[in-house]
Amino acid sequence: MPSSNDLSLMPARIDEIMAGRPELVTDQVAIVAITDLEGTITYANDLFVEISGYSRKELVGANHRILNSGLHPKRFFEDLFRTISAGKIWRGEICNRAKSGTHYWVDTHIIPTFDADGSLQSYTAVRFDITKRKQAEEAFRNIAQLQTAILDHAGYAIIGTRIDGTIEVFNHAAEVMLGYSAAELIGRATPAVFHEPQEVFAQAQRLSTMLQIPVEPGFDAFVAEAIAGRRSEHEWTYVRKDGGRIPVLLSVTALRDENDELTGFLGMAVDITERREREAALNRTKTELHNRLNELEMAKERIEMEAARQVTLLEDLAEARDDAQAANIEKSRFLATMSHEIRTPMNGVVGVLGLLQSSHLSAEQANLVATALRSANELIQTTSDILDLSKLEAHKTELEVADFDVKELMTDVIGLLRPTAIAKGISLECEVAPGLPTYLKGDAHRIRQILLNLLSNAIKFTLRGAVTLLADYAVVDGREPLLVLRVKDTGIGLDQEAIRRLFNRFTQADQSTSRRYGGTGLGLAICKQLTELMGGEIGVESQFGVGSTFWCRVPIGLGEPPHAGATDQRADSGVLNLRLLVAEDNATNQFLMRAILESLGHKVTIANNGAEAVEMAKNNAFDAILMDVQMPVMDGPTATREIRHLGGRVAQMPIVALTANAMPGDRESYMAAGMDDYVSKPVDPAKLMEVLKGLMTSKATVRN
Repeated sequence: MPSSNDLSLMPARIDEIMAGRPELVTDQVAIVAITDLEGTITYANDLFVEISGYSRKELVGANHRILNSGLHPKRFFEDLFRTISAGKIWRGEICNRAKSGTHYWVDTHIIPTFDADGSLQSYTAVRFDITKRKQAEEAFRNIAQLQTAILDHAGYAIIGTRIDGTIEVFNHAAEVMLGYSAAELIGRATPAVFHEPQEVFAQAQRLSTMLQIPVEPGFDAFVAEAIAGRRSEHEWTYVRKDGGRIPVLLSVTALRDENDELTGFLGMAVDITERREREAALNRTKTELHNRLNELEMAKERIEMEAARQVTLLEDLAEARDDAQAANIEKSRFLATMSHEIRTPMNGVVGVLGLLQSSHLSAEQANLVATALRSANELIQTTSDILDLSKLEAHKTELEVADFDVKELMTDVIGLLRPTAIAKGISLECEVAPGLPTYLKGDAHRIRQILLNLLSNAIKFTLRGAVTLLADYAVVDGREPLLVLRVKDTGIGLDQEAIRRLFNRFTQADQSTSRRYGGTGLGLAICKQLTELMGGEIGVESQFGVGSTFWCRVPIGLGEPPHAGATDQRADSGVLNLRLLVAEDNATNQFLMRAILESLGHKVTIANNGAEAVEMAKNNAFDAILMDVQMPVMDGPTATREIRHLGGRVAQMPIVALTANAMPGDRESYMAAGMDDYVSKPVDPAKLMEVLKGLMTSKATVRN
């Protein structure tokens, strides 16, 4: 081994060492280092210094292990040392680490040198920098791995072929799709192996027509468009290895090199089974939708036809409604006329009979007068029932809620009907529950009307035994108190069919009953509507041949007793010796009114029409005017308005309407004309006196 003084001779020795080795280059090209047998560096040329990043001073004397990159396993260096220790040249690629920590690759020859005795003296390492080549190889490997990963994990089959159609690429997705392994097809087959021949033949014919060139029914059918630079994308049927069929969308691209020379073809196929199923489902949906639209269109036409029919029907109904309303108006006018025409003469009949009854008559005469008076009153009641029902149907009946003495009301009703019961030989009694308050708040007139109807019916249909009125007061579940009325009889009773239709208009138990007992059958219908008007309910419990119990429950309030002195003040006000003007065009009624009023101690002046009444009111002092409504020359409402416009005390004179009209709205129209109250014909003297007392009391109160 040379000494340090001989370092200048090293290049010559290297040349000497490399003599006869033409495959090696000189020290000026190669990276050269010499180490002793222990690996200590004794020589380093300029290229070694440059690539390692160490200075020559740092290298010489240092062990070669300072360049170890750590990338090679221990066994790698053991094999290397075993080779050179045996005096053999070792060649290989080594990755070293530079002083900066970066790695570099060298193609290395390690040459043992011997002394004159043939003993190992040193090792000469001649290296060539291959770092760029190794980096390029690494990059290529990475690209190849990436390409392989892309091909293997692509969601579609990728098949590459040579120009002649031989398969060169067959990725994992293609294997899964077709059931072939890549090894079975690469270099051995063309794509024709998994295509339907008839599809290939049909495609070749289409392309021949489209491209105007002959296309053979083979591999050309797949690539002709791609070769022509056209987009090639078509649906095909792939035939699997197991014979199964798969619909695919195949896109074919021609591969060319940098000189635009054709090098092969790349096909990418996507399984479109699900898409075909979706398309089929969509087509079914479209068909179904089309059918539904047709059905809707037909339904629309039917609806339009029905709508047109309904419009016609509505127009007909509107016309019928208008006709019905007109008929109802005519009915009301007719009823008003009939009421007037019946009540006017009946006023004379009842009045005269009343006067006659109060005169000195023999027993036989008194019986005849009573019979005539009873018949007249029945006729008046029938007229009143019809008018009451008309008012209820027209919703013109209004409740008059006030405090009243319920026990007095029942006593009055029983008193009115007891003579009829006695005449039939039956008992009429009243039982009041202990808890029933004396004073209640409600419409006493309507309650009285209901009781009169129920009791009259019970008396009519009871031949023997008794009729009993029971009254009670109940509060159910903390709700509004109820007045509970029951009319119990021992009459003919009712079967279930009769009960079902009993409260209908113009209905009695049966036709034979109607003939035997008489009546219009309106009374119970009126009771039902009045009860419901007050928010109550009505019904019956009956056993045929045993008797019936009619019951009525109406909401009621607690009333208050009248204020002390009110009754005395009313009684003391008196209505004797009144100066009364009676405006009446009917001679019979003039005679009757004069007779009734003069018998009660009043002075009467007659006016034949409204115009005379106005003139007499101007020139005479009267206490009140009794004004007929329908009169010639000037009617009652017009005369009343004229008197109210006169001014002074005359304008304040009480005016009471006397009329045979009793239809819904009549009372309101008379009040609107300026009248103070209303008495219907036939005139009940007691009712008339009650009205006059009230007016005189009010007048006295105002005057005081």
